[in-house]
Amino acid sequence: MTTIVETTRIAERPDALWHEIGRFGAVGEWHPLLDKVESEGEREGCRRTAEAKDGSRQTERLFETDAEQHFYRYGIESTTMPVRDYVAEFKVQDNHDGTSTVVWSAEFQPEADEPKATEAIRDFLRTGLNNLAAVHGK
Repeated sequence: MTTIVETTRIAERPDALWHEIGRFGAVGEWHPLLDKVESEGEREGCRRTAEAKDGSRQTERLFETDAEQHFYRYGIESTTMPVRDYVAEFKVQDNHDGTSTVVWSAEFQPEADEPKATEAIRDFLRTGLNNLAAVHGK
C-alpha cells in the first residue's frame, strides 16, 4: 500500500473552517481541478460523484464522518485512476492559536506505474490544499 499525507495551515478557527469546507460534497466548491460534484448527503454510506475539468469521473462513498471532530473518511468505488483499495481521510485540526491545519491523506494500491499514480494523487491533494490556503489565508 502507498500512503500520502498532505497538510496546510489555515488562518481560520477550525469550527468556522469546517463549516465552510467540511461537507462531503463541498470539495466541488473549493477544489480547482473539479468541475462538478454531486453528493447524496452527509450520512455514512452516501456517495458523491466528482467530475474533473478534464472530463474524468469518479464515485466515492462516505465511510465515516464526525462533524464535532472535523473529520471524514471515504473510499473510491470507481475511477479512471490506476489505483484500487483507495481510502482517504480529510480533517481539520485545531492548532489552539486561532488557526487550523487541514490534513488530507490517502492510502491505496497502485495498479500500474506506481510513481505516476502516486504523483497524480499527491498533486490532486496538494492542489486542493493550496487553493484552500489561498482562499482562507495561511
